[in-house]
Amino acid sequence: MVRYFRSGFPGQFVTIGVMGLLLWGLGAIHPPLMPAPEGAVPLYGLLYDWLSGFPYLAMVIGFILVIFQAVWLNFIVVKHDMVPHNTSLAALLFLLFLSLLPSYLTLTPVNITTFFLIFILQVLLAAYNQSEPIELVYTAGFFVALSSFFYLPSLLFYGFLLVFFLIYRSLKWREWVSSLIGLATPFLYLVVLYFLTDRLHGLMSLYSNYFDQIYPVIPDVAWNDWFMFCLLGLFLLLGVWDLFRHIGEKTVELTKKSIVLLWMLFWILLTILYANSIYLYHPGLLSVPLAVFVTSFYMNLRKPFWFELLLWLLILALFVNTSLGPILFLR
Repeated sequence: MVRYFRSGFPGQFVTIGVMGLLLWGLGAIHPPLMPAPEGAVPLYGLLYDWLSGFPYLAMVIGFILVIFQAVWLNFIVVKHDMVPHNTSLAALLFLLFLSLLPSYLTLTPVNITTFFLIFILQVLLAAYNQSEPIELVYTAGFFVALSSFFYLPSLLFYGFLLVFFLIYRSLKWREWVSSLIGLATPFLYLVVLYFLTDRLHGLMSLYSNYFDQIYPVIPDVAWNDWFMFCLLGLFLLLGVWDLFRHIGEKTVELTKKSIVLLWMLFWILLTILYANSIYLYHPGLLSVPLAVFVTSFYMNLRKPFWFELLLWLLILALFVNTSLGPILFLR
């Protein structure tokens, strides 16, 4: 499989699409419901009102969104040399990781947020080669705020954006202020809208109540889903281990870009403390950095046979859990 996806020909992307259709098609036998809105998420609330009563339509939209993101992320990491070869494996891994549980196979706040994470990643990678990327950092701040209208914990990714400035050693005040203005812009429109409709006090209460305290993740997960999370954790360890093993071989530019991606991964793990009732979906955000790290891991292997069996195990487990999980375990 690794050899097949080592190059990025159209046939590989067709294979990825077919695999996604088969996996999500099994999920369509028992279509999952969209998770209910949590906190101040006005845009996701609208989507939930429109689509929650049509689970098959929500599933189709979610599938198209995930496939598009998989191809888009693959294009970005190949363009910026984040993976050793012109491979399509990153697209496959992103699809698998973001389809980890049967409940993921619909339109969710997480697979919408991954769209914004990929866009932010593209912006930050492009900013390296610009002397004053004021417009780019404004855009990054803007989309951090916009993503929080779908999934509130993503607002905390502005902290990741500040770390990005430190990694790139960008201490120009105009760039920092530009990112802050970008973050504030969507909220300006939101506040005006809620003020005109006399709902501003309710909006402030939603934000304050949501971030008032940290909710520790209480594991209430069926054993089959625990198995899937353990597989995800194993791939996480392999990908991060490969990063540190080869980071000394990278150029300064690739080293900094890899560290940016590593901090994205760390921020995703950190913000799970604010996921509240959507904590089962939150690990799906790991799909963005993990797809890149694990792709590099496989591309750097000289004899990938045994680790390729691990990839086959993930695929087999996904299909079994998707087809039998909703029947054997109540969610």
